[in-house]
Amino acid sequence: MGRALLPGLGASLGFGIAFGYLLTPGPLALAAAGAALLVAAGRRSVVALWAAAFALGLGLPVQETLPSHYDFQLPNLYEVTGRVLDVPEPRAKNTSFTLFLDTLAVNLLAYVPQEPRVGPGDRVKLVGRWGLPQPEAWRESLARRGTYGLFWADEVEVLAGGRPGLVRWASRARQDLLSHLDKALAPREASLFAGLLLGARGRLPDDEQEAFRIAGVAHVLALSGLHVGILAAGGWWLLGLARIRPAWRYLILVPSVGFYVLVGGARVSLIRAAIMFAILGLFWLLWERGWVLRKWLDPLQGLALAAIVVLAVWPWSALESGFQMSFLATAGILVLLRSWTGSELRARLPGWARRPADILAVTLCAQAGAVPIIGTVFGYVSPYGVLANVLLVPWTGLLLWGGVLFIVLAALPVSLPLGFVAEVVLVGPYLTVVRWLSSLPGASLPVGPGFGAWCLFASLGILLLRTVLEETNSRPGPVPHRASRA
Repeated sequence: MGRALLPGLGASLGFGIAFGYLLTPGPLALAAAGAALLVAAGRRSVVALWAAAFALGLGLPVQETLPSHYDFQLPNLYEVTGRVLDVPEPRAKNTSFTLFLDTLAVNLLAYVPQEPRVGPGDRVKLVGRWGLPQPEAWRESLARRGTYGLFWADEVEVLAGGRPGLVRWASRARQDLLSHLDKALAPREASLFAGLLLGARGRLPDDEQEAFRIAGVAHVLALSGLHVGILAAGGWWLLGLARIRPAWRYLILVPSVGFYVLVGGARVSLIRAAIMFAILGLFWLLWERGWVLRKWLDPLQGLALAAIVVLAVWPWSALESGFQMSFLATAGILVLLRSWTGSELRARLPGWARRPADILAVTLCAQAGAVPIIGTVFGYVSPYGVLANVLLVPWTGLLLWGGVLFIVLAALPVSLPLGFVAEVVLVGPYLTVVRWLSSLPGASLPVGPGFGAWCLFASLGILLLRTVLEETNSRPGPVPHRASRA
């Protein structure tokens, strides 16, 4: 039960928040959370603690209702001024960011021309028109974050620059990195590297993004633990070549990962990966000093702690498909992969076959965790997703470090054939494989609206059956009777 404490708290908090948006119980939920917490403290009950987390989740959502006159004012907006709240997101034809209006005290998702550049904290004036987000699910998602509409700007003017800060610096660094890619590579290659390395997937054409989705590898375009892991592993290896101790490597890499989170737009999947990596680094430092035992390390606890932190800061994440897929895919790997790594089948494999088999096992575990959300959100699953991930995930690692190398070389005052290498060796074949996989017969398999619920109940049934079997096997058998000697 001890290993299940934090995961249970994270799951209870998440389900509580989801039901809270539907039921909106208000202060009653907080009172129930306090009562359950007293019971948990008095009886030392883990289940009561989970109930307290669920009740707390019920009380976290706050449903904001806009004044009725906003229904008339918002559609009639043609010129607005306000402040940029987040890191601008570059797209194929424009740039998007969240704008806090000066006059109505409401947030809008603004789409503006790519020039002039804007950054977090800038005060800007936009000329254009207001728009209603479609479909309704997206409109509800934006409303949960406090954003109540779109604004399509034809003109943008920066009235005042924002205050210097870490987020503003990271935004400027991101724009400079994108500029280096655009300078060194052709538009198609630069857009793919921008999506894979910096999370600017909006620069990719719609048909290419759809090909990634149908092939079952859309997650490589969404910055997550996969990208952090590949870049951190490469950084670990490079620091190892310099004979730097593991503890010092963590001290170097943890802040680097934090900076990458900011440059990537502080997405939930990146924050989750950064928290887990920071926990791993802290554990290693404590282990080197003899304060903890190495066997105490449990990545599942790190994942649960990351989920609790994200849900506490951004409760609306519980209903976001990106949060759900990120955490469920990682949980699938952490929970299911043990059955493979300790299996006799893996032990019998020759050394050259283990690495491909491990990649296949990791892919299957991640797909098992994420497929309920994928089917529910997109209405189909990708039967070739496993094959696509086995082929493209290692290739994506090469592209990530290739993008880093291209950015470095593009900054040098020499002319190098970077465009030819990117097009012929890396990007061209990569996109060809993605399009080929997405064009195969049966590449997208439609599923019904109850697919996610069916998968949830099936998973609960499997976990219940596994628990019963483990308890049955752990019971001591009958003690054999020994006949007494006469």
